[in-house]
Parts: sequence; C-alpha cells; structure tokens
Amino acid sequence: MKLVDLHADIGYDVLQKKKEGYRDILKKFHVPKWQAGGIDTVCMASFFDGHETWEDMQEMILALKEEIASCEEIVLVRKKEDFSSPYIKAVLSVEGMCGIREQEETRIDWLHEQGIALASLTWNDENYLATGVKGDPNRGISEAGIRAVRRMEKHHMIIDVSHANEKSFWDIMEHTRGMVIATHSNARELCHHVRNLWDEQLSAIAKRGGVIGAVAAPWFIHENEEYWDAAHMAEHTCYVQDRIGVEHASFGFDFMDFFTGYEEAYVKGLKDASQAQNIVHELRKISISDTDLEKICYKNAIKILKTAFN
Repeated sequence: MKLVDLHADIGYDVLQKKKEGYRDILKKFHVPKWQAGGIDTVCMASFFDGHETWEDMQEMILALKEEIASCEEIVLVRKKEDFSSPYIKAVLSVEGMCGIREQEETRIDWLHEQGIALASLTWNDENYLATGVKGDPNRGISEAGIRAVRRMEKHHMIIDVSHANEKSFWDIMEHTRGMVIATHSNARELCHHVRNLWDEQLSAIAKRGGVIGAVAAPWFIHENEEYWDAAHMAEHTCYVQDRIGVEHASFGFDFMDFFTGYEEAYVKGLKDASQAQNIVHELRKISISDTDLEKICYKNAIKILKTAFN
C-alpha cells in the first residue's frame, strides 16, 4: 500500500552530501528506498537544530530545491494537481526556524515563495520565535512567534508542533485558527517521552482537523529497548485511532539511517524507508480494515497537505 511520510530530514542530508562532493543525491541515496518501501509522497524537511543563521536556512532550502529539480523520479508539489503525478511527490517543509531572528513576516513570505508547505517554529531549541522541548518550560512563543504563525496562516502554511514544548503548543493553539499537525510524534500515554503528546494535545489537534504522524524513532515508541519494533510503533497508531479517530492518524517516520552516529538507533523492522511496508503489515495483523489503512497510510495526510496549496 502506498504511504505518505510527513517527516524526513532530506534537506539536511542533501546539503551535507553536496558539501562532500556528491551529486544526484536523491537518485542515489533516497529514491531506491522510497520505491522499495512504497513511499509515494515525502515531506522533505530542511532541518535546523538551533545554531543556524537565516543565510544557512536559505542555503539548505535552495540546495534541496535544486536537487529535486535534477531528479527525474521526483516532482516538487506546488499545486494540488501535483499530487496526481505518477512520480514521487516532494513537499517542502522546515523543521525549526532558528535562523529567523528579525523580519519574521518578510522571511515567512520568502519561505512561502520557495514552496514551503509546512513548518515548525523550533526544533528542541529555544529561539527568537518559540520554545522547543529542551527549552524553558515556562516560556512559550514570543510576540514575534505570534506574528510568524499568523503570517503562516495567511499563506495557508501548515503549522507543525512536533518539537514545541507544552507552553508553545498551547500558545500556538491560542493564537491561530488554522491547520495544526504533529508531523512526527507518538502518544505520551504509551511512552513517557517529552517529544510525545498528551491526550489533551491529541484532541486539540483533532479539533483542528489535523493529524498525528507516528514516528519510528525508537525512544518515542517505548521506554524498554526490547520493544523497539514495528509492532509497538503500530500500537501508537492504534492509540491515536481509538482516542481521536482514524481520520487523524498518519506517519512521519523520521528515518535516521543517513545521520552519522545513529546507525544503531532504529526500530526493528523499520531501519530505513525501504522497510516502511512493515508498519502496514503490523497494522493488518491487528485487523485494521483496508479502508482505514488507506486513510492512515496516505489519504489523511494528502487531505491535510492539499490545504497548503489553496
């Protein structure tokens, strides 16, 4: 069954490999895995961990766009009709806006002009706009952050809350009315990790019509290493389905096989994108219907992503 991946740090990998002299990076390193795993649409994130400047952000985004343009197996989504393409669909996203330290509205405009469809204000860091999960728990989004999310709404950009701390999460909900999703988060009730979401947060996203993308990072699946497997990741998807409805379940795998130092940090059966169909197999074991599987695997995510191209 075809899949949508709401979060993959492809921009980061592209820029690193370009600096090392590689060419045709998507074609050589990523397309074969997406094809093997049945991943039809990928939200390709430009990832910023908190130290980068605005120029750094621009460099990565433009490098990723250039790489997509040179890959004949991929189409960059710029309008709703592009989701009907037979090629792998690339949706541009941003993880963390640490490089925005002034002129937030103008810089959000630039991101929109480049085709960025969804973005988070922070990674785990505390920055000019908002506070991530490793920042001050009493600090949420700033006045500049409020202006930023409202500018995003003006452009129909989807707001991603996966790395926001709880204060930032609720501040975003208070100061926006549009689409909010968690591209790569699991359920806190099943795994007590700061990056996972409480039931109240799941419900708040559902009330906006958003989705929660189940993530294949092992630390967010279970506190016991013995349960770092596809079956226990599937439990998070089922929890979201049971708690807030199947229409709000999706995937944001966040595969890290291309990150140095994370070679052993993977979920059994979901080491990289080539194994993505294993989560479908696990959900079938739980007797989830094909109709609901289609929603979880791609229909829910595509419905959300199309809102960014109104």
